[in-house]
Amino acid sequence: MPASWPSPSLHAGLTVLKGLLPRSPDLSRSALSEEMARLGFMAILLTGLGLLFFIPLFTAREAYPAIFSGDGLWAFLISNTWEPLSNPPKYGILHAWLSTLIITGLSLAFAVPVGFGIGIFSMEIAPPAIRTILQPCMELLAGIPSVVYGFFGYVTVVFWFEAHWGMPTGESLLAAALILSVMILPFIASTSGEAFRAVPHDLKEAALALGVTRWHMVRRIVLPKAASGMFAAVALGLARALGETLAVLILAGNSVAVPHSVLDRGQPLTALIATELGEAGVDSPKYHALFAAALVLMVVVISINTLVWTLKRRIIQHEV
Repeated sequence: MPASWPSPSLHAGLTVLKGLLPRSPDLSRSALSEEMARLGFMAILLTGLGLLFFIPLFTAREAYPAIFSGDGLWAFLISNTWEPLSNPPKYGILHAWLSTLIITGLSLAFAVPVGFGIGIFSMEIAPPAIRTILQPCMELLAGIPSVVYGFFGYVTVVFWFEAHWGMPTGESLLAAALILSVMILPFIASTSGEAFRAVPHDLKEAALALGVTRWHMVRRIVLPKAASGMFAAVALGLARALGETLAVLILAGNSVAVPHSVLDRGQPLTALIATELGEAGVDSPKYHALFAAALVLMVVVISINTLVWTLKRRIIQHEV
């Protein structure tokens, strides 16, 4: 057989012939599978977007009669009377949103400094052995159900308040805030820790090479560079705190009176909705008032998160 076989002309002819032949069944099935996967993912995306718009619109539609009838939205927000069985019934949620803001503010005040401290310690100071223990512990705390937190707080914090502070009942806004701060702590610590770890090592090593202390390096290099991630951690903890229901329902006392102190009992918006919705008839005034309370909570959450993400974007643009 000649050494030049197959000849270049024969090879070129085979290439042209292969291009003229129909595609193999395997290639057709592969293209069909890719197209079906693309359509499936597109359908999932459209379904998610539809639900994202449907839930606020449905909530607003059900809340419309309570907001634009009677005394209006302003009276609904500032009235401190929730008496659905009175004649006429009165629906005011001043006590609910005040309790929500107090519990959320206290929980963030407790959890944010501790969470940032845990994040800095685990990423910048802790030895690798301790670091490998801290991360599973944070994940374990984040995975504990809220009812377990509520029960634990009821048999420990509430009992301690009753025994040592002379309170008739230990259920209070402070008790709910303490347990809620423990619940949001893993989210803040883990997210801020990831932000601290994302700071380039070259900047840290250059700062330490200049002879500064580790704390000076953390304060002047790590914290400014991780500021956007720290804002994200606070936003995540805030969203978790505002949406918590069962634990605060157990610990806050579920009182419709307007709280005047952190030691008073209260009823956050989530607890109000969870407690009253089961007894509200569909299309009743109470039903629409509860949807109006849900709409207020949704607007508060969206507004606060929008503010936080706006500040985060400005920080990122300033860093760039």
